[in-house]
Amino acid sequence: MARPVISGTHIVPKEVSALKPKGISCDIKVVITDSKTSGSHKHYYVYESARTGSGKVIGKIEGGKFCPNARGKQILGGKGEDKQTSDSAKQESPNKEKQNTASHGLSGKELEIVKEAAANLNVNVDEIALQLKSYGEYAIVLACTGEVLKMLEKRFSDRDSRLIYALSIIYFVQEYTPASYIKDVYDGSILANKWPSLAISENKVGSFLKALGQHPALCDTYSQDLIDASSGLTAIDGHVILTCSKQNDLADYGNKYQKIGNKQLNVLQAYDAINKTPLTSTAYDGDLVDKISVQDLLESFHFPERTTFLIDMGFYSEEDMGLYRMGGKHFVIPVPDGAIISKAMRSSITFTGQFTYKKVDEDGAEREIIIRYRESTVKELEDLYQAILDERTEKKNQEAAAACKDGEKPRKYPRTKVKRSAYGDDRVIMFRDEEMHAKMVAEFRSQIGSDEKHTEKRLLELGPEFGLIIMRTNLSKETVPASMVYTNYKMRWTIETHYDFVENTIKFCGLQTSDYCSMQGLSFLMIPVGQIKSAFVKKMASASHYVRNLSIKECLTKAKCFKLVQTQDKKWRISMGTQKKTEILHEMGVNVSKDLKGLNMSQL
Repeated sequence: MARPVISGTHIVPKEVSALKPKGISCDIKVVITDSKTSGSHKHYYVYESARTGSGKVIGKIEGGKFCPNARGKQILGGKGEDKQTSDSAKQESPNKEKQNTASHGLSGKELEIVKEAAANLNVNVDEIALQLKSYGEYAIVLACTGEVLKMLEKRFSDRDSRLIYALSIIYFVQEYTPASYIKDVYDGSILANKWPSLAISENKVGSFLKALGQHPALCDTYSQDLIDASSGLTAIDGHVILTCSKQNDLADYGNKYQKIGNKQLNVLQAYDAINKTPLTSTAYDGDLVDKISVQDLLESFHFPERTTFLIDMGFYSEEDMGLYRMGGKHFVIPVPDGAIISKAMRSSITFTGQFTYKKVDEDGAEREIIIRYRESTVKELEDLYQAILDERTEKKNQEAAAACKDGEKPRKYPRTKVKRSAYGDDRVIMFRDEEMHAKMVAEFRSQIGSDEKHTEKRLLELGPEFGLIIMRTNLSKETVPASMVYTNYKMRWTIETHYDFVENTIKFCGLQTSDYCSMQGLSFLMIPVGQIKSAFVKKMASASHYVRNLSIKECLTKAKCFKLVQTQDKKWRISMGTQKKTEILHEMGVNVSKDLKGLNMSQL
C-alpha cells in the first residue's frame, strides 16, 4: 500500500529543476511514496509561487519533461484564471494532508484501494478517485427530499438554494464535515455531477456560511415560512455544543462546564413536534441562560394563535409566562421543585383521577400505563402556601412566647408574604407515572442497607414523589383535559430525539468555527438538515418491511455499495448490489435508469 511521505528536506536535483516551465514563477517539491510491494518512489510536483500566484500545484516533472495538469495548461496558455475556476479545480496540492476518512466521498478502505491503484499506475490520486463516485447513499436522499430544495428556492436564489441543499445533504450523509474537506466529498459524489456549476471549495463554503450569518433577516424569513405552515404544537429547547476554538465569539463557560470541561455555545430551536422538523435555529452565547435566550426567540418570530409551546423546565420564569401566552397562544411547562406552587402541590401527594397513556417502547411496541393526577390553579396553590407559611410563623411565635421568661417581651416573627403570579388562573396538574413509581421504589428498596442514604425511613419520605411531575398550563380545562395536557407534553420528547441525532449521528459537536456570522450560518443549516431527516424518515416508514426496520445509518450504509463508475468510453454505470440492497434504492424512490441517462447526456 503506497502512503505519501511529505518532506521538505529532500533536495531537488539540478536536472529536474531545469525542467521547470519557463515564463512563470514556480517551485518544485518532493513527494515520496513508500510501498511494501514496490519500494520507495520520488515524485516531483510543480507549484505556482505562493508569493505571486495561488501556490497550487500546476503539474509534475515526469519522464524527463514537465507534465502540466489542467491548471498548468491554462496558465501556460495565457488564459489566466478566475476565482470560480480556482474553486472548481480538481487537482489539489498533494502535500495537503487529508485527515478525513471520507475524502472524495469514499470510506477509508475504498480510498486506500484508490491510492494503491494510483501508485501502481503512476498517476495522480485525484484523477483516479473522480472516476469512481459515491452514488447510492446520495441518490436515496435526493429522491425523497426534493421538497426541501423547493422550499429553499422560495426565499433564496437558485444557486444559493442548491448550495444550502448540497451542504445539508453532505452533513446528513457524511456527518458534519469541516469546510476544508467539503470539496473532496462534493467532487467524489453524484452531487458534483448534478450541480457542476457550484464548484464548491473551502473558501466558498466559509464565505457563504459567513454571508448567511450576515443576513439574518433572509434566514428568519425562511423560518417564518416554516412556522406559518407548522402544526402548531411547538417544542422549544436548547442544545449545548462544545467549541474547540478559543477565538469563538460565542464561546463561554456555561451550565455544562462540569460535564464537558470546556467552553460551550448554545443553540436554541423551535421544533414542530407533530411533523418532527426544526422551525428555527439560532446560536447564543455559551453562558446565556435559557429563560433569557427564549425571549429573543419569541420576539424574533410571529407564532400563530393556534400555537401551543411545549417548554422545558429550564425556561420556567414568571417574567416569561406573559411571552408564552402572548397573542392568545398556549403553553405547557414543568414546574421546578423550588417554585412555591410546586412545594404547595407536593405538601399533599394525593390524586383525584387517573387515565391510561399509550407508551411506545424503544422497539416500537405500544403498551398502556396508568397515570394518576390531581389538578389545581396557581392562585389556589399560592393561597395554600401562604397558609402554610402563616402556620409556621404562628408556631414560631408561640414557641418564642413559651420560652420567654416572666417580664421579658417575646420575639415576634414577621409574616412572610407569598409573591403572587399575575396569572393566577393557570392550571397546575400533578401527574404520577405508576409504572415508573413502582420501578423507582423497587430500585431504592434493593439498595437499602448499602449506605446511610438508603433506609426504610427515607423510602417513606421520598417514595411518594417517585415518578412525579408537576406541570403548569394555560390550556382550557373545558376543552383540554388533564390526559391531553400530559400527552401533548410527552410530544416534547421529539426535540430531544432531534438533538440526539444532531449530536450523535451527524456529529454536530466540537466545532472549531470562530467567526460569529459563520456560526450563525452553520446554525441555520441545522434547519434544512432536520428537514431532510424528517422527509427521509417518513419515506422509510412508508417503504417495505425490510427498509422501514432499518435505522437511518443502516439505510445509508447499505446504499453506499452502489458506486458511480466511469468506463473506458467515458460512460457512467452503476455498480451492482444484492437484491436486498437494490430494494432500498427502489423503495426510497430512486430511478437508476433515469439517473444514468441524465448523467451520460451531460457528458455529450
